[in-house]
Amino acid sequence: MKVFGTNNLRKYYVYVGANAATNPRKAHRKLKNWTIVKAIEEITNVQNLTLRLEKVKAHSGVIHNETADKLAREGCLKPVCSPDLQSLTSVNAVSCWNTETIEEPLRHFTKKLGKAKHSIKWRLLNRNISTISAFKSKQIQWESSWRMTMLSYIDRNVTDNKETRQRAFNVKLFNNELPTLEKLKDRFPKIYENDSCIRCNLEKEDQVHVLTCPKNLIDIHSCRNKLINLLVNKTTTVACGDTCKNMCKTLEALKELHIPRDVNTRDANHLSFIDIMLGLIPITVYDIVLQKVVTHELADQIMDDVFVQFKLFLHTHIWKDRCTAVKKWETENGISNNKWKKKIRNETLDTIVTSQTNNTDNNSVLNNNLYIIMLSKIAVIGLGCIK
Repeated sequence: MKVFGTNNLRKYYVYVGANAATNPRKAHRKLKNWTIVKAIEEITNVQNLTLRLEKVKAHSGVIHNETADKLAREGCLKPVCSPDLQSLTSVNAVSCWNTETIEEPLRHFTKKLGKAKHSIKWRLLNRNISTISAFKSKQIQWESSWRMTMLSYIDRNVTDNKETRQRAFNVKLFNNELPTLEKLKDRFPKIYENDSCIRCNLEKEDQVHVLTCPKNLIDIHSCRNKLINLLVNKTTTVACGDTCKNMCKTLEALKELHIPRDVNTRDANHLSFIDIMLGLIPITVYDIVLQKVVTHELADQIMDDVFVQFKLFLHTHIWKDRCTAVKKWETENGISNNKWKKKIRNETLDTIVTSQTNNTDNNSVLNNNLYIIMLSKIAVIGLGCIK
């Protein structure tokens, strides 16, 4: 919605887009900034202003629409306008969460809160608690990260083998579950006696090393340039080309896209390009795209398309080449019998279960203390996962 003043101080023209809702009840359900709308309504009633609604087609060259887009683009990074809620006479109650006003319907907020709880549980897993801190989790655009990982809803009617394989790769990469030699040695210690990378023999082959191995056909700097080019080209196609002139330099200077000196380590308090390769999308990258295209719908579309192509690039040029080399090495060492692997794994699991049964009583107190710590952390980082 765009509001413009005229020479007559008693008249205001409100230009709305083509997708504006005509039903007031439906419009109220979708309202995400109802406090500001209520403030405008009371101001117009007190000052006896006249509002006239006019539908304007987007990108039609109308001067008022172009002015509104320009102002919206400039106001993306400015402080949020928040009215004085106590002075609103038509508002009986205001919903809040952790002293912050809820600016959308409670039904939508409850859904977001449920998604946030799932994100918190995922972040507090042992595999993530040492690499993603509470501060770092607030720098991640969680909605885009989850959507890009899953690719589509799990209850869709049509399935695709190619998309299923790509989703499996994304989910395993996101959750540190790719079958690297580190994982294989842990699962089959009697078969895989060494977890060193078979291509470079320099480091232990964990998930980060697979993406940064010096023997990869595509090095990490080429991957970074690939992602930046995808973002710039896609944004330039959707938005006006003149607004994207300096976008490449802005992305290259972004600290969330820098490559650390030691590529095999992850800083728990700062995002780097390693985290982006694993599936975490920084808020700063999303905001740069949003500033160019203005609307969240276009920004979501660009981020989804770019990161799906980028993950497909990693899967095709890095992971598949690594799997080919490992399969060849396994064949040369006689480690290609799946039945033998299953037998050895069952024997190993029986031994582990027996040892864990003896220590159940000692671990119960530790688990209760850990659960209390997790609940306290949920209260601290709850808002960080919602935003």
